[in-house]
Amino acid sequence: MNAQQQEAFYAASGLHASGLSFDVRLFVGGIALIIAVLILAGLMHLLDSQSPWDKFVFVLSIFGLSFALMLIFIYVA
Repeated sequence: MNAQQQEAFYAASGLHASGLSFDVRLFVGGIALIIAVLILAGLMHLLDSQSPWDKFVFVLSIFGLSFALMLIFIYVA
């Protein structure tokens, strides 16, 4: 993307941020999504167990992950 296209993109996006700030926010959001998927993949082994405690820990972990992602995306927005 050349400089004129980049400026046009930032102007059309409606975000009142500089280019570097916008790029950092995109990077943080992308990394948060990747980490969330990896955490979910790691938690999937709890569903294979027959223990109610493991299922309870899975549900609590999902709520905690959702809360953390919500805070991150509020920061990004």
